[in-house]
Amino acid sequence: KSMHKIVCTAKLAISKIRCRILLGRYRREWVAPTIQICRLRWNFGIWLTAALSLIFISSCVDGKHNGNVPPDNKTRIQVSPSPLGHYLSARIAQDEMDSGRAANFYEVALSANPENQALLRQTMMLMLAEGRFSQAIGLAKRRIVKRHDAPMARLMLAARAIRMNNFTAAQKHLSNTKRKNYMSLFKPLLLAWINAADNRFEKALEALNQLRERRALTPFRNYHTALISDFSGRYDAARQAYEKTLEHNAGRATRVRLNYGNFLHRQGRSADAIKLFHRMLDRKPQNPVIIAALGRLKNGATLWPPIKSVAEGAAETFLTAGQAFSSSHGIETARIYSQLALYLRPDFDAAKMLLAETFESEKRHEDAITVYQNVRKKSPFFWSARIRVAANMNNLGRISEAVALLRSMAIEKPTDTAALIILARILRAKERFKETISSYNQIFKRIYVQNTELKNHHWILFYERGIAYERSNQWAAAEKDLLKALEFAPDQPQVLNYLGYSWIEQGVKLERARKMIETAISKRPDDGFVTDSLGWVFYRLGRYEEAVKHLERAVELRPQDPIINDHLGDAYWRAGRKREAQFQWRHAIDLGADEKMSTEIRAKQANGLGPAKPLSLQYKGKNNSSG
Repeated sequence: KSMHKIVCTAKLAISKIRCRILLGRYRREWVAPTIQICRLRWNFGIWLTAALSLIFISSCVDGKHNGNVPPDNKTRIQVSPSPLGHYLSARIAQDEMDSGRAANFYEVALSANPENQALLRQTMMLMLAEGRFSQAIGLAKRRIVKRHDAPMARLMLAARAIRMNNFTAAQKHLSNTKRKNYMSLFKPLLLAWINAADNRFEKALEALNQLRERRALTPFRNYHTALISDFSGRYDAARQAYEKTLEHNAGRATRVRLNYGNFLHRQGRSADAIKLFHRMLDRKPQNPVIIAALGRLKNGATLWPPIKSVAEGAAETFLTAGQAFSSSHGIETARIYSQLALYLRPDFDAAKMLLAETFESEKRHEDAITVYQNVRKKSPFFWSARIRVAANMNNLGRISEAVALLRSMAIEKPTDTAALIILARILRAKERFKETISSYNQIFKRIYVQNTELKNHHWILFYERGIAYERSNQWAAAEKDLLKALEFAPDQPQVLNYLGYSWIEQGVKLERARKMIETAISKRPDDGFVTDSLGWVFYRLGRYEEAVKHLERAVELRPQDPIINDHLGDAYWRAGRKREAQFQWRHAIDLGADEKMSTEIRAKQANGLGPAKPLSLQYKGKNNSSG
């Protein structure tokens, strides 16, 4: 309990999950949603010292022998595995997001100290997170002997009882904990499903009404009222509850709308269901799950059968909670709830998708691939799962496999764009720009076939193809695409930053470029890369004091970026702050500047910068207007 997590950098906007790749010498681009946070433990050194001391003592346990004489084999003492060592290894494995190894290490540590309740609970939770249910259930039974109202143990045992259709035992486990934590959500929901199974619809509603005590739980109450009403044959009540759910933020959840559309289709209102899905596509135009679901409805097929048992309803309960925690960055918790959903309903493809997504978030790409590949072929999630398999192959460096899979998928569905978009982005990240441009051309061709006109959300495709053109030295085509992207999204900061920066680098349309980057920074005031671009604009214009102000802010926002630190060094030099410039240049190298950049920086360290050539003078006579 005394250990606290700290991050390696002084400041890090952890709510933003975008990173960047370097495009050319200076340009930035937002790409895959990943964050790396190095975590340390302040008292880890104390534990490590203790562990090393134990190792040293065990190596010297045979005191009759000096260091130069090997001990006799008959008298050698066999040292058993250290419980403390396994505990430390488990903590390290957890920090490295390897909960499988952590569970194994904790299990050994627990065997040496079986009465340690904190250790037992941690081992139980990890076993559950890894889907090792028999071990987790066994630990839960041990847990409630010492901690009668242990909530997670009771919740697991209630789930086990529901799976075995022993609803009396399930109710007993749920009633034996009075904790006001996550059980404030699960206890009413699970009791409602149990009552619904006994044809006690009113009792089920009474249980759900317990969620009224907390306003934040209203969407859960409305959604499960809809599901239970449908389960109980109360279809008007189900429709009304679905409509109430849509009135809240939960109505934006894909799962809620998919289930409502499926309900409408089963009630003979397919046209309304199709309209609902089209509205979803307006918000998520490239979502392959929605596209697949819409295709199934248009072909007269249901998405999936209605809930038929308490176990299936309870699985939906855990999935609902898991998705809520996933969207609020509670990845480990989301994984636990997705595992419970699959424990109750092993064929639950929506829970498989959530579980795989949590593995992705923890960079367990092989595990994610395994889960995605278990999604059933007839499922609306199947196409999306295959796309995610390719994305995870890419993350593992299995580029050729990822590209081959996506290309085969593009052939398999001649009208689909989702697979081609992921393919184009993978190729662009690998700087295979000719193939990238070809992929985007195919995407646009398929869009034109399906739509009479392009829509605002297509701006990103023009932007991404424009980057590929620019990186392959086809500036005229790049500029055309970037301007086209701005027609659809005039205030999009990514496009404004990229195009404005490009003009500054070329020394053209300087005033318009500056205004574009200032607009971008007004949209993203805490984005270090956009702030760097604005600082670099002032630097190129010879306004060095203003450049320093913005570049210092950029370094504050992105302290680990070598290019931004290099820029600040240049600005310091021009502003006459040469000692600080030398520090920033040296720091840029220390932060991992590539070989070409490091060579350039060392030349600056040795010789300084040459005569200043501000763009306003260097390009005198050129078109520097708003153009």
